[in-house]
Amino acid sequence: MKIGTIIFTWHRSEHTAKVLEALAQNDLRPQRLYIFQDGMNEKTNAEEWEKVNSLIKQVNFCETHVQVSGINKGCAKSIVTGINYVLEECDAVIILEDDCVPNRQFMRFMVSALETYKSVEKVYSISGYTDGVKLSREQNYDAFFSGRSCSWGWGTWKDKWAIYEENYNIINEIKKDKKAYERLQVWGIDLEEMLMGNISGKCNAWDVFWSLNIIKRGGYCLSPYEPLIHNIGCDGTGVHCGYRRDNDEKEMDFTASFRFPQIVRNTEECENEVRFIFGGKQENEKRRLYQDILIRWVKMKQEGKSIKIPIESGKNVVVWGKGKIFDLLADELGDYLNIKCIVEREPNTDEYRHIPVITVDEIPKNIMDIIVIPFFDIDIISPKVKKKRPDIRIWGMDELIN
Repeated sequence: MKIGTIIFTWHRSEHTAKVLEALAQNDLRPQRLYIFQDGMNEKTNAEEWEKVNSLIKQVNFCETHVQVSGINKGCAKSIVTGINYVLEECDAVIILEDDCVPNRQFMRFMVSALETYKSVEKVYSISGYTDGVKLSREQNYDAFFSGRSCSWGWGTWKDKWAIYEENYNIINEIKKDKKAYERLQVWGIDLEEMLMGNISGKCNAWDVFWSLNIIKRGGYCLSPYEPLIHNIGCDGTGVHCGYRRDNDEKEMDFTASFRFPQIVRNTEECENEVRFIFGGKQENEKRRLYQDILIRWVKMKQEGKSIKIPIESGKNVVVWGKGKIFDLLADELGDYLNIKCIVEREPNTDEYRHIPVITVDEIPKNIMDIIVIPFFDIDIISPKVKKKRPDIRIWGMDELIN
């Protein structure tokens, strides 16, 4: 099978250099490396663009094809047209963007998986990243299936990519199909808002269509249990990633051949994890529930009442979530309880109001109580917390106000 490897670049020379260096050090080199550089516009750092241009023309660790656009296509169009171009010559593609640094076994994993599942009808995508999904290993396999694609170092086949279309009516089509809509509630609850962001101009995401087309067809996507990609674009330089704290994720280290699942299916544990990451109530409903909490809180204060905390005075607690409600909570309970940490799924800062911000995996063992501000998602949050700390007590903000 002829597999083309693609790198998409623009004007981040340090990022691009790290990706190229890591790819050169891979156990398996690309059969042919296609490098696409988007053209300049008013937002382009011209000096950086020139550095990238010089860098990609000097790649010599494998056969290369460099294509530089004379116009600025934008992220989405660059990627889609680049994939279409390569699949005119190849049976499958492996795609990296200029901030997705592969570990040394990424190519071997991708090629092996693409070969293994090339004839399996329902498998549409192979990814080198887990997108925050953390699962217990099943039968000592090195990878698992889900219904959600991830574009941080991924691959697909020519016949599977043929389903890709920028169909803005796809949500309505999915909602008319009961089973497809059920899949959307698990694997793509955030995708409708992302699609609306494309329409309003807030974002320019191509992968929302890829994910929705896979969900519509009941497709499966393979990912490793530990990431084979380190995304260095969450430093504020990216178009879509913004800033996220670097959690220094453990990368997979293979010493033998890969062990892929023989049965293509999604586990209940995986569904629950994805609900935790992408799920929850829609933003409008969340805002309404937050406003309701604040109104009730103001009314309590006007009546001279305070929050009732079923926790002993002076105890150490952690709070899930920050923002306006956290500020009010900290101001009211600061003398009653010791808020040691703030928990977030993906912290974007190391501290808030001089209080450490941590992930659920970092909750100190001596903490016995956690107060959950996003109480509307407590059914999603509780299993995640209990998985790590079955002994901890969980209190929703709505309980405290009531």
